[in-house]
Amino acid sequence: MPEYTYKTVPVEGQEKVYRCKVVGDSTAILFVGHKPLKIFVRETSGNGFTLGIDPKLTKRISAGKRYELRYDDRRIEIIAESFVETVQGEARLRVGTIREFEPVKRWAFRLPFTRGSRVISHESGINSGAAYGGFVLVLFCVMSLPGIGDKLGTAPRIESALQMMSKNVGEVVRTFRN
Repeated sequence: MPEYTYKTVPVEGQEKVYRCKVVGDSTAILFVGHKPLKIFVRETSGNGFTLGIDPKLTKRISAGKRYELRYDDRRIEIIAESFVETVQGEARLRVGTIREFEPVKRWAFRLPFTRGSRVISHESGINSGAAYGGFVLVLFCVMSLPGIGDKLGTAPRIESALQMMSKNVGEVVRTFRN
């Protein structure tokens, strides 16, 4: 079998980094100090982004400084490299990625009558026992409702369990009082 060798010759002025235009929702938040600025991510690449910024906000951003970017549920530390040509009245800032922070795992408890809006939101691992207990309590209450509990046959069992629990709690209280 013949062996082939290829020589790649770089073309003068060829970009070293391929940048991909962002299609769809490109809104992001850039933190300058503690102040959030609404910006748009116009291009992405393997080592950075091109950001679209309101020309009034360009005074607050300095080349060579580090900032925090929140984009697409990601938290990224970036460094401002340089401003490039303005496109349709929007200043363009080329930034490089320094590091991407680990995403915070979160859970949310949603109720059907809230139309999917978030009711309780916590980081995972914190109060997860309370969420499970709350779910069991809601399920327990639904099973004991007069119409549902009677049809399922759970109402008499739940009623006897509640009587037994109240009797036991009453005995515990009396023991502590004496």
